[in-house]
Amino acid sequence: METNNLCALEECASFYIEDCLARGQSEVTAHSKQVHLDSFIRWCQLKSIHTIDLVTKFVLEDYRLHVAKHRKKNGEPLSIASQKLKLISVTVWLKRLEYFDLLDAGFAKRFEHPKVPKSIPKHIPDEEDVGKIIMQAWTSGPMTLRDVAILEVYYATAVRRTELSGLDIRDIDFKNEIVLVRKGKGGNDRNVPIAPKALHAVQIYLKKLRPQLSSFESGNALFLSKEGRRIKPQKLTEMIGKYVKRADTCTEGACHIFRHAAATHMIRNGADIRYVQEFLGHADISSTQIYAHVTINDLSRVYKETHPAFLRNDGLGC
Repeated sequence: METNNLCALEECASFYIEDCLARGQSEVTAHSKQVHLDSFIRWCQLKSIHTIDLVTKFVLEDYRLHVAKHRKKNGEPLSIASQKLKLISVTVWLKRLEYFDLLDAGFAKRFEHPKVPKSIPKHIPDEEDVGKIIMQAWTSGPMTLRDVAILEVYYATAVRRTELSGLDIRDIDFKNEIVLVRKGKGGNDRNVPIAPKALHAVQIYLKKLRPQLSSFESGNALFLSKEGRRIKPQKLTEMIGKYVKRADTCTEGACHIFRHAAATHMIRNGADIRYVQEFLGHADISSTQIYAHVTINDLSRVYKETHPAFLRNDGLGC
């Protein structure tokens, strides 16, 4: 690619995505960046901005307003986190293009992204609720053994849905009770422990169901679709969302609730947050600290046991 500032936006985007893959980023990450850049480029074209030299701080600020005003199909605005992700995808792209002398990206370096508050995950199921959700998988007919194994692995390992989709049979170390997560978020591999109960569910699935699902396209994939292909992340979301809804536990969500639950339950039972950080594969411990919150039930219990206002009995009779 020639290093001049008259390059078409599409050409710059394609060059950048190839560069991301060459630097070892996963195809999932590269695809996500491509989607966000495509949105930005389409918006630019409507503004008659077709080359990289026309992208300025004023363009970036206008795009910020556009993203903030955007409404989803249900009429709701994008979350602050989603807005930030869209904008970061653009500014990181511009800064990388500067490395190749395609533009001066000083304005992108100074650009302030929206601040996303660290919020406590909502609707975290307790241990009993997790059991109820897993029980729903026993009603899934021919796919029962697969679905039960998936849910058990989710809760036992707290992996992300893309990480679970990417698991191969060879990644399960039954002897040492370890799962190798290959190319997780950030492209890093990590080992995580897995409970015997989850391993047992996987063994039954491998013995009794996977051979029936297996096809030429299965490869070494651990969890297969009905068609014999590696199960896709979106299918996992649909499947688990269905079981969560059926369980009627006042829990909302799908795959990620098992990750939230595992981390919360471990910390509540005394796990050091540094180990939970490694378990979850967080690069920054601040991402893990949201699970160290004190639940309202815990707070109420301690309050009743310790606060003088609750303990005091002054005989007022009211």
